[in-house]
Amino acid sequence: MTIVGTIRLAVATCLAGVALAALAPLPARAGTGEAPVDVGEVSAVAASPEVDEGALRSMVVDAVGALDATTIPKGARAVVSVSVVRLDARASSPGQGAQGAQGSQSPPSPVSQVTCVVSATLRDAKRGSVFAVLEGSARGEDAPARLGGLRRRTMRAAVASAIARVPEAMHRRR
Repeated sequence: MTIVGTIRLAVATCLAGVALAALAPLPARAGTGEAPVDVGEVSAVAASPEVDEGALRSMVVDAVGALDATTIPKGARAVVSVSVVRLDARASSPGQGAQGAQGSQSPPSPVSQVTCVVSATLRDAKRGSVFAVLEGSARGEDAPARLGGLRRRTMRAAVASAIARVPEAMHRRR
C-alpha cells in the first residue's frame, strides 16, 4: 500500500469513527447496557432546505432522552427516524388584530405564524422492520422579528409530540 493509500485509509477510518460516535445509542436502561430507543436518520430537506439537520437531530435526541424508559416494554428495542414534512411560516395580514377582553379591537400588529408537521417511523432494532409511523404537529405565533426562534420552538414541539407517542406504539407492537 502506498503512502497516499495509507493516508486515505486513515482518514476514512477516522471519519467512520466520527460518524459512529454521532449515532451512538442514547442512555441505556439501568443494568441492560442498551438503550430502548436509538435515533436513526433525521431529515428536513423536503420541508425546508433552511432547516439545520444538526439542530433537528439534537431535538430528536433530547426528546428520546426525555422518554421514561419504564414506560417502554422490557427488552423492546427500536430505532426512530424523523423527517420534517412541513414547515410553513406566514405573516398575518394587518387588520387581523386580536379582540380585546371587552370585545374592542386592539391595534393591529403583525404576527408570524409557523406550522410544523413531523413524521417518525419506528423500526425493530434487530430485524429492521417498520412497525409504526407516528406524526407530531405544532403551531406557534410570535412577532415577525422572532421568526427564527419561533421556527425552532415550533419544530421542537412537533418533534416532542411525535416522540411522546413512542412508548404507546412499542406497547401495541408487543
